[in-house]
Amino acid sequence: MAKPEEATCPKCSKKRAPEAESCPRCGLVFTMWNAENGSAAAKLDAAGEELWQKITANWNDAALHEELLKHCLQTGTLASAGRLYRERLDEHPKDALAAHMQSQVLAKATLGLTINKTQQREPVTRNRWFWVVVLTAMALGIAGGLFWRRWH
Repeated sequence: MAKPEEATCPKCSKKRAPEAESCPRCGLVFTMWNAENGSAAAKLDAAGEELWQKITANWNDAALHEELLKHCLQTGTLASAGRLYRERLDEHPKDALAAHMQSQVLAKATLGLTINKTQQREPVTRNRWFWVVVLTAMALGIAGGLFWRRWH
């Protein structure tokens, strides 16, 4: 007889006991989870999955770990890499490489958020409405000047 699959948190994929009311990792209260409003745990694309398989076969190859992070940055799947390293730490809590890579994922994600927040806005002069206002003001000024001259 097949063993039933263990339940996992729909938010962070942490294994959970069937009787648990909330996730011990992310704190999600399971009775309040609404699949329509939430999203399932992030997944890697096919190339990312292939890289992860190579990493699990050659865990101590730092170049493969860096390649995965680079790939995830380019494809927007950094959260997936973070989840995989977190799962590795769940299974092997003393794995220094997994802890280091998880901190690298967090640093890269934080840096990405910081860069997005500090990007400069487009200069006002490149906005179409700026030029509409300037040209309208010029036209009104010229028209006003012509009428002023004519009546005075």
